[in-house]
Amino acid sequence: MIEFVIVLGLIGGWLLMATTLFLMLAFGKVWGLIGVLFLVSFLVVNQKWKARYMKAIVDATPRAKELARHIFEMNELILLSSYLMSLVLYTLIQKYVEIVVKLPYPMGPVG
Repeated sequence: MIEFVIVLGLIGGWLLMATTLFLMLAFGKVWGLIGVLFLVSFLVVNQKWKARYMKAIVDATPRAKELARHIFEMNELILLSSYLMSLVLYTLIQKYVEIVVKLPYPMGPVG
């Protein structure tokens, strides 16, 4: 079960980073605010899963409970760092990479 939580944290982090980065690259930096909404929603889901999991392991040892608590905190750090990484990558891409979109002309170039 706890491995599943770790994998979901990693997948959620990658999903958050990719979504935020692609939205900002496609539509502008202001669209990075949607990434904040994703970040907050992922953090709320993580908190709910943490509460549910901690209720489920009533008979576990204190060490197992502490480990589970740290894993959920690690997921929160993964999500936060993923969002920050998307901002850093956006800045680097905008500074050093020029993206040019060329559309083919349906009947040849005009002029």
